[in-house]
Amino acid sequence: MPSRRVQEWGGNGDGSMLDGKTAAQWLRRARRFRRLTQAQLAARSGISPRHLGQLERGERPLTTVTTAVRLADGLDIAREHVWLVALREFERKERARSRD
Repeated sequence: MPSRRVQEWGGNGDGSMLDGKTAAQWLRRARRFRRLTQAQLAARSGISPRHLGQLERGERPLTTVTTAVRLADGLDIAREHVWLVALREFERKERARSRD
């Protein structure tokens, strides 16, 4: 059974934390759950506040290994969670692209 903490920020430990959310929405929710500002998470993650803002607004995809690892470390969560989010976002975009 997943911990209450994992459930609160939208997951049960098996990658279902997206539940229809985009990676941008998930990232913002995870950051807020940790009670971090964008500047704080950016500093903890070693990425620029501007880059983080673009990720949270969905202006930039969460697709690089380095960024995903840094965000996971900055959020103090398992790296696998961030990778699942990135993978599901990629799959969602591919499905949408194939429908067009």
